[in-house]
Amino acid sequence: MAIPSVLIGAVAASTDWNQTSYGHPSPFERGESAMILPLVLQHLCPAYISITGLGAIAAAAMSSADSALLSTGSMFAHNIYRKILRKKASETEVLWAMRTSMLVFGAGAAGLAFYSTSVYDLWFLSGELVYALLFPQLCCALFVPSTNTYGSAAGFLVGLLLRLLAGEPALSIPPVIHYPACSLVNGTYSQLFPFKTFTVLLTLGTILAVSHLAKVLFQRNLLPLSWDVCNIVGGATIPIPLQEVEKQEGLPTTALEENHD
Repeated sequence: MAIPSVLIGAVAASTDWNQTSYGHPSPFERGESAMILPLVLQHLCPAYISITGLGAIAAAAMSSADSALLSTGSMFAHNIYRKILRKKASETEVLWAMRTSMLVFGAGAAGLAFYSTSVYDLWFLSGELVYALLFPQLCCALFVPSTNTYGSAAGFLVGLLLRLLAGEPALSIPPVIHYPACSLVNGTYSQLFPFKTFTVLLTLGTILAVSHLAKVLFQRNLLPLSWDVCNIVGGATIPIPLQEVEKQEGLPTTALEENHD
């Protein structure tokens, strides 16, 4: 899969761009090396190949984008809106919630795309967020079944806050928390401290601590069960005697014989 990319890069590097419609200087000198594939298709290929190639790139990008939006909207509608916000929501209401969330998340994604100057930086940032926010959630779901929704939400918020406060050059966010060995290089702050792993550990500790705290508060009635919107202790079933079940179902009750010595 990497061979076509290497060949296209080699062709672009050995091309005399002054003899093309692109002109001089080269894409590398203009800082447009990240756009080398569409530039090669546009200036070094016939029109029909250029149109077909650019259409294929656009189709692949749109396919990935709409798949991501659909999965995000579905997870929000079914896992958050239906299970937490509106437990008695109908299928039509959930469908409209999914459509609305897709519009909101799509607008947010478009804003990030216009705000950032590199798709690679956004892709790298998404990997960092998965590591800092979702990896602790996965570890708790697999190995610590006692954790609950409150701990998960608290850990997510704490991890996101710590990650943003550490700064992000791709989004021009200056660091608010200056970890040890933080330095200013060419106008950009550089965090040499492994703050991402530190964020993961704090997120994991927050999930465990808040989950245990929420469970204790509700089980000891320190907080009313009506506040348990995530139903972490309300799902316990109360055993009903067999005779009560038979009365409710209209069945004849079973008489118990007493043996007297």
